Amino acid sequence: MVSLDLAAPLIPISTTGMAQSQFDGRWTVTTIPEKGACRRKHHYAVVVEKGVARNASGRTRANVTGGLEPSGLVRVSLQRRGAQVDVTGTLAGQSGSGHWTIAGRLDCSGRWTAAKRG
Repeated sequence: MVSLDLAAPLIPISTTGMAQSQFDGRWTVTTIPEKGACRRKHHYAVVVEKGVARNASGRTRANVTGGLEPSGLVRVSLQRRGAQVDVTGTLAGQSGSGHWTIAGRLDCSGRWTAAKRG
């Protein structure tokens, strides 16, 4: 069974900082695999500060491009451990959703949901 740990930061780890502060706060992001080698859903803690999203653990070794736009549009590509992860979707109010795709070491795709915590 292949895990999604490869794509741990499916929501932007580091973004361009363009997003409005309406999205600032703690978010829980759930990734749900739908196709390919990835089998388990995962939950990630993400923090948005001044419109910049990052993995709440503060750890990443990914090369990240794209980010969170003021409209709530999420468009991110990251390269990590020989794989390309593309994430698209939207945040609105207290929630968000979208799709992700991994290509490289793994080939799989699915959807993600996000909920703002407090």
